[in-house]
Amino acid sequence: MEDENQVNTEIQYIGFWKRVQMHILDLLIIGIPAVLLYRFSLNTSVKIGSVFPFVIYWLLFCAFYVLMAVKFGGTPGKLLSKARIVDKDGNFLHIGSAAIRYLLFFLYSIIMVLKLKEGIDLKVNSHDISHFLSTHKGIISSIGNFIGVITFIECLTVAFNNKKRAGHDFAARSYVVSLDTYKRMKEKHESRIDLSHEDNTSTSSPVFKSLGKAVLWIIIGLIIFLVLVGVIHFISTQND
Repeated sequence: MEDENQVNTEIQYIGFWKRVQMHILDLLIIGIPAVLLYRFSLNTSVKIGSVFPFVIYWLLFCAFYVLMAVKFGGTPGKLLSKARIVDKDGNFLHIGSAAIRYLLFFLYSIIMVLKLKEGIDLKVNSHDISHFLSTHKGIISSIGNFIGVITFIECLTVAFNNKKRAGHDFAARSYVVSLDTYKRMKEKHESRIDLSHEDNTSTSSPVFKSLGKAVLWIIIGLIIFLVLVGVIHFISTQND
């Protein structure tokens, strides 16, 4: 029991406001090149009448986040803030878990591509396409708004559980810990620290685990739905 309490005091989870700080750093570091590439891919897609450049942009954008988590344990904002994304054993996530953690990015990218496809079909020019995407109405945009609400709620869960995990952390079985905690976990090979060990005084973890699973299945269902919508829309335009 004494050893367990000692281990617990060594674990420092990253809380809500620290995560906000890390997101702000990411916006400052990644924001400018991301916006420039976004504008370039968007305008190129409109000019050539194909969503292909836009799809490539979103694939690169999503791959960047996944690979940063797998190779370095987080985005630039997390690295500069001395935080790392790890699994229960203190290892960086494998590619499957990292992909699950960023499923909302994947879903948002599909929504944006489908909206652009509609804009291209309607012959919206490059000067008006941004306004078209931002004011788009319909089921796709409604799903996007719904995902925005889910994102807001699942991020707030960080403030309401003892291990400071968001909904996407529960879904991916990940934890965000300090760099010092990560280093100590890597050093303790004989007495492995298991972050998944439940705190007996906590009653909120099962609730948030269920929320994480629910969010995961909702997102997977919406991705499948949006892919089907995209395929049906593509087939119908080809027939026309």
